[in-house]
Parts: sequence; C-alpha cells; structure tokens
Amino acid sequence: MGQQGREFALQANENGKRQAATPDMRRQVAHLLDRALSRPLQATDYDTSWALRLTEGDGAPAYPALADRLLGRQRRDGSWGSQAPHAHDRLLTTLSVVVALSRPDGPRSEVARAAGERYLLGHAGDLGDDADRTIGFELIFPALLEEAAELGLDLPYDALGQVERERAAKLALLPQDHLFRTHTTALFSLEAFRRSLDVRGAVGLLLENGSMAGSPSATAYLMGRVPGWREELPRSAAYLDNLLGPPGSGLPAVHPCDVFVRAWTLYYLQHGGLFDAHRDLLGPHLEHLRASISPGGVGFSATGGFVDSDDTALTLLVLHRAGHEVDGGPLLQFEQDRWFSVHGHETNPSVSANLHILEALPVIPEEHRPRVREKTLNYLLSARRGGAYWRDKWHASAFYPTTRALTILAGHARGELGPTVDWLLGNQRAEGSWGEYMPTSEETALVLLSLLHHHRAVRPLPEEPMRRAAAYLRENDRPPEHGYPELWIGKSLYAPVFAIEACRLSALALYGDTFGENP
Repeated sequence: MGQQGREFALQANENGKRQAATPDMRRQVAHLLDRALSRPLQATDYDTSWALRLTEGDGAPAYPALADRLLGRQRRDGSWGSQAPHAHDRLLTTLSVVVALSRPDGPRSEVARAAGERYLLGHAGDLGDDADRTIGFELIFPALLEEAAELGLDLPYDALGQVERERAAKLALLPQDHLFRTHTTALFSLEAFRRSLDVRGAVGLLLENGSMAGSPSATAYLMGRVPGWREELPRSAAYLDNLLGPPGSGLPAVHPCDVFVRAWTLYYLQHGGLFDAHRDLLGPHLEHLRASISPGGVGFSATGGFVDSDDTALTLLVLHRAGHEVDGGPLLQFEQDRWFSVHGHETNPSVSANLHILEALPVIPEEHRPRVREKTLNYLLSARRGGAYWRDKWHASAFYPTTRALTILAGHARGELGPTVDWLLGNQRAEGSWGEYMPTSEETALVLLSLLHHHRAVRPLPEEPMRRAAAYLRENDRPPEHGYPELWIGKSLYAPVFAIEACRLSALALYGDTFGENP
C-alpha cells in the first residue's frame, strides 16, 4: 500500500488490541459484497405506488402483484411509508397510494383507500413536526392533491393550502421554458409536473438505461403518460421489469446507484479496519469507482444522473485511502460563499456533504486546502445545534450527521467535541441501542463506530456504553420483519441495506479490535 493508503490505517495504541477479523466476520463481509451490492436499496411504498398505476394495452394492470404488496404493507392507522413516523414521508406516501388505488383504470380497494383517507384527514397538521422534508415535497404533494380532488377524494385540502403556496413559489424559480430541454435535478421529481409536462421533451431526456434521472417513480409516471408505453419506450419497460422481476418486489428510491453503493460500503469497511483483509474482493469495486470518475466528479451512478459533491468526496476519499492517486479538484466546483453545495445550485446546504469534503481535504489541490478547511469548518461549527449535535437534510436522524462530525472534526476541532460525546452517551437507550424514532441497528452502529474512533484517537471513554451497544448489534444481526427502518431522505424515506450492514460489521469489528473481545 502506498503512503496515501497508510494515512488512514488503524494503528494500535493504548486503546486498541489489533484483533484480527474473525473468520465469521470475513464471511459476513464477503456475503455483504456479494448480496447487498446486487440489490442495494429496499423498495419504497412511494415508488411502488407509481408502478401500480401502469396498465397494459387491454387495460389490465401491468404489475398486478403490486396491489397485494401495498395492501399488505398498510399500517393499522391507515398509513403507508417508512417505519419511522416521519410526517412528510407518511403523508406523501399515503396520498400517493390512495390515489393509485382510487384511479378508475387501477386496482380498487375501498377499505384500504378509506383508511388512508382517514389517516390523511387526521394527520394533515403533522408537517411542522419534521426537521427536514422529503425531496421535492412542495412540488409533488400539491400535484397529488390536485389529482385526488379530481377523483373526488375526501381530503383536508384547506388545511394543506400552505403547501400549494410553497409550490407556486418554487415553480417561479424554475426555468419553465427549458425544464424539458436539458437534464436538471427537477427531472428526478417529474411526477410533480402533471400540468405542464412536455411528454415528447421528457422522453428525449430519458437516460440510456431507460430511466428518468435514475428515479423509478419518475420513470413510471412518464411511462403512464405515453400510450403503448411498452412499444414506445422499450428500454424504460425493461428498466421497470428488471426491478419488479423478483416476486413480491417493489421499486426502490433510486436505480442504478452503483457508485453510491460501492463508495459507502468501502468507506465504512475502511473505518472499521476491515478493508485490508478483503482486498481481493474489493479490487473490482475500487476499479469500478476509478472508472466512474469524470472531470466533473461522480454521482449516484456511473451510467447517468447528476454529479454531486457527496458521492464525489466519498469516492475520492475511498480511492485515496486505498493508495490510489486521485485529484480532488472537481470538488471545488461546488464551493459557495459560506459552504459547499451538493449540486450546482442549492440554498439549503448539507452538513454531511460538508463533513465529507472536509474529510477529503488531503485530495484537494494543496493551494486550496486552507480556504476549504476554514470555510467548511466555520460552516459546520455554526450549524451545530445546542452546542452538541447536528441535523442533515439527507437523513432523518440526528445521529447520522452527529456521529460523522464526531469522527471527522476530531482532526480539526477536538476541543469542541466534549458536549457531542456527552449528548451521544446521554441518548443511549436502556437496552444499549440508539434511535431517534425507535431502536435501530443503523443508528446504534453509527454511534458505536464514532465513539470507538474517539476512544482510540482522542481520549478514553467509558467502556460500558460501548459494550452494551455491541451486544445490541450482535443480538439484532438481521433486519426486522419489514426490513430496516427507512431513515435516508429521498422523495420518500429509504434504507440503503449495504450502508447499514457495512456500518454494523465495521462497528463490531472495531469493537473487537479495541477491547480484544467479542461482545
């Protein structure tokens, strides 16, 4: 390994025992690379509801099994969506499913539809409860409300009027004349533009894989607007058929996401000290990441979509730590006056993206590093809440950005992190877990991994909370019955299986390495 790769190697110290990864751990990592990377995201009820609308030429449902899937996932309170009670996700997803069930040319279930309507009536006032809304909510939700009104559904339209006003303000900022002439991030939420959709123009913007901006729901929506879509849009039909091929499956939030899945998996394996033991398995994934880099950076996928700073930073960082020479210059295009944006034009910055850019400082051209460090550090410290924790627009849990901050800021502002450690330890649940809405393996693994890094690199921490967290992860080594709780923010909340499992394995491996024992 070159000098760049050694920079991040986990070294033994007074708080580390350098236990080798167990054979069982190695098998689990190999299984993760083989299985989770092949189907990396759990299906969402929101995206699946758009495929439920599609019909064949004779009017029969194109994917009839989806009705049973969605009806089986309705909660007792009438809602659909994430296991986490995130209001924007639950209301948007429930409305989308209710409209899909109510359309004249779609499957009907009066009982489920009525229960969904009652949920929407009873929870219209919940939107103020969330720290962050889902992507495109102010555009998509009003469009679905318009459709619901046309169908005569009994919904709280007046109570949701504020969202319509926000939609009008957002639309005024978008280049309506050029919206369907070039690739913009607005295409990811194509279903929001039912009134103004230029179908022919949108079809011309489909990616080579047949998708609309890598969004299964936007793709399904456009297909529904094209008569004879199987013949007219064969690549789009194949795109959905492939995703819905396994019996009982639904649509994920994004596809493909080959860069995202590899960058985040390898990133966590590096943090857990599991990288070197699996270099033979990881080699092809590193080469895939290297081949995905364009002069502008990378995005979720190497085959299309939009370049963003977060995937670019993680990809460059992973390759750098693996010993590859990389150029971080593409990250500079995202620089704004006071922070770095995720996409080219953004008014609401991301804490986690700025953290990852700060972490990727060694790959940024040397003459720019002092400015980048000062800018990101000032922004991150100003974004801290209560002097202790952070929130981020890409994740519904405060534990995600806060744990990343505890690890990444240790090399820049370690004297500022005492309140963060206290906040994390003070929020541990009785059984050893962490979770904003409920106990989850993802949040527990994130916290444990960050506390272990702090324990090893900054100052010793109490062992007992970490022991209980590791025991919780061991006892909950499989996803719950309905999959991992969805906490990542897209158009709806979603769960990246690979990131959750890689983080969990890394946290347990680093725990064993640190204390010389299995929990």
